[in-house]
Amino acid sequence: MKTRIISVTIGALALSASAVYAADIAPPPVYKAAPPLPPPYSWTGFYIGANGGFGGNNVNYSAMVAGIPASTSLNSSGFLGGGQAGFNWQVAPLWVIGVETDFDGTDISSNASANGPFATANAGTKVDWFGTVRGRAGFLVTPNALLYGTGGWAYGHTTTSANATAFGMTAAVSSANTQNGWTAGGGLEYAFNPWLSFKTEYLYVDLGSATLASGTIGPIAFSANEKTGFHTIKAGLNWKFGGGWAP
Repeated sequence: MKTRIISVTIGALALSASAVYAADIAPPPVYKAAPPLPPPYSWTGFYIGANGGFGGNNVNYSAMVAGIPASTSLNSSGFLGGGQAGFNWQVAPLWVIGVETDFDGTDISSNASANGPFATANAGTKVDWFGTVRGRAGFLVTPNALLYGTGGWAYGHTTTSANATAFGMTAAVSSANTQNGWTAGGGLEYAFNPWLSFKTEYLYVDLGSATLASGTIGPIAFSANEKTGFHTIKAGLNWKFGGGWAP
């Protein structure tokens, strides 16, 4: 009997010691998974936008009178503003290609005047509007910043006028032309969020040559032409349809 009491007492003491030891052990730490990183921005999709800026360069004039050539040029400058639309494809994690068309009204113009003892004259050309259809290809310097080059077809409307007065007689010529040419440049576009981006862009626009006047004065043949090309610096905003993050 004594042996059984001793055994029970020892067992109880052992269970008590185990319970006390277990109570002293801290519970295992609970590890939480790190929150997932946001998916990268996707450049793929349609967009429209608005832009504004400044442009100018030289307008070159050439003439031929009785087989004798002559040429001169005038500086041009002015503001521009309009809109653009396009589509981008993000063809690889760091590469984007696309197409874009834009249209801008401008007051880019050149003008010169001359005065003499017996004569006065002035001439000038104004770019009324121009547009482009271009390809774009760029490299993502960051997931939200696209550095790109661009180039393609350019078209525009110019108005040229000139008049002269000498010895009481006045002559005037005016010509309005829709011209075609090419454009090339580059820019940087930054996406603030999945649907809004800001861009700055440089373009050189060459609208080619246009004939201002040609014919004869008595037996003398003559012709006059102008060639219009100008640089533009633009800033603009693009709104992307279906803006979102890459899946």
